[in-house]
Amino acid sequence: MIKLFVSDMDGTLLNAEHMISDKTAAAVRKLEEAGIEFMIATGRTYASAKPLLQMHNIQSEMINLNGAAIYSDSGELVHSIPLNSQIIQDMFTYLNEANINYSLMTAREFYTHDVEGFLKRMTRFFDEQTVEILTDIHTKSADSSDAQFLADMDFLRDLKDYTLTHHNPPLKLMVLSPDTRELEAFRNRFEENPLIDITSSSPDNLEITSHLAQKGLAVENYAAKRGYSMDEVLTIGDSLNDRSMLQMAGHSYAMANASAEVKAMAKEIAPSHREDGVAWVIEQILAN
Repeated sequence: MIKLFVSDMDGTLLNAEHMISDKTAAAVRKLEEAGIEFMIATGRTYASAKPLLQMHNIQSEMINLNGAAIYSDSGELVHSIPLNSQIIQDMFTYLNEANINYSLMTAREFYTHDVEGFLKRMTRFFDEQTVEILTDIHTKSADSSDAQFLADMDFLRDLKDYTLTHHNPPLKLMVLSPDTRELEAFRNRFEENPLIDITSSSPDNLEITSHLAQKGLAVENYAAKRGYSMDEVLTIGDSLNDRSMLQMAGHSYAMANASAEVKAMAKEIAPSHREDGVAWVIEQILAN
């Protein structure tokens, strides 16, 4: 019997418009009404994930930054796993010398070279009405633990202002390039380091966390705390950063829009995110 349902967001829970559809939100509510716990596991920061759930009043424990940060359903940071400080300095040096773009995430902040450009790229994902909804959610929120998104850009920082300290340790590094040769060169330079995990959520990025910060390990630890065996856990995702949780769960689904490599890691295939694949899987579970 499935007791914990863990979903990725982009390309999985979110549709082609990067939103949760009404159909999928309704399915999540039915899942919870049936006594099955729903949880998010995403490469996103808490700041960019929370408002999309809040639009549908979905409360979820959350695995963020591929397992480097765990948040309660109220937004409290429960656990974090930082990158090794020497390794992050080595990667900074390499990327700066190679003139490769990158972003850095901490527990509450997102550091990027071009804040204005980043916001322009982000808002392209959303139509005008959606931006207004997200803005309304946060300008009316009195909960200081809710990370601000489009209306309040406090979580965004310029990388030149980042100082490596134990009070604000780096949790995830994202390397960004349309040139796959640059990404491959970076991977070849650092992938043998046993203290980091390198994965990806799209062809133009690499995502680097501590080797202890992986979605699968985070799901396994959470399940153990809740008293669930991994045979009672279902995971669903579409990207290489979902690899560990797809392989470790007793039940796993890759989306139809996933690559062949990711599909090979899962036990089952779900319809694509454009077809509300998560809702389809939930319907199958509840029917059985």
